[in-house]
Amino acid sequence: MYGKIIFQDFDLQGIDNVLKYIGFILVLMLSGIVGCAATEPGNIPLDGLNTNSFDIGEITDGEITDDLRHSTCTLRLADNKKEDSYNYIEGAICPAGGEECTYSAIMKLNGNITILKQISSGENDSVYKNKDFSIFIKQTPVAEQNDDEGSDIKATIVVKTKSDEKTLNMTGYCGV
Repeated sequence: MYGKIIFQDFDLQGIDNVLKYIGFILVLMLSGIVGCAATEPGNIPLDGLNTNSFDIGEITDGEITDDLRHSTCTLRLADNKKEDSYNYIEGAICPAGGEECTYSAIMKLNGNITILKQISSGENDSVYKNKDFSIFIKQTPVAEQNDDEGSDIKATIVVKTKSDEKTLNMTGYCGV
């Protein structure tokens, strides 16, 4: 009625079909945006997170680094029985060009080697981050040891994304 008053010669009969097409296109566009946001690494639910084992050779093959100068901790999950295979390594990663070494944590998450830079450290705990993940690790010596070089430890590692977190319990060796 009001359309006829303002636009006297304007026919509104086909407008409902146009609105249906516009609505359909908007739904398609929004579903694409939601799908992309749901698959960003920070939004991946961690109950589906796979922590794969790896050996040091996967890191020092020149593709990631030529020099893992000093692997301080090598930890594994209880079900990882492979010799020289780990689920977590921490140590100084040194670029081939001689730049400064960066103390980092390395894990293989969902099939990809993930390197996280250390941002803080205490006597038995550390925090590591990259753009997708944060790792909080708390270490406890397994038994009282007199070895100045290092000791067997139990570690609780909390892997966090922007929206979720997963706790992993590992054992291994940390030393200098």
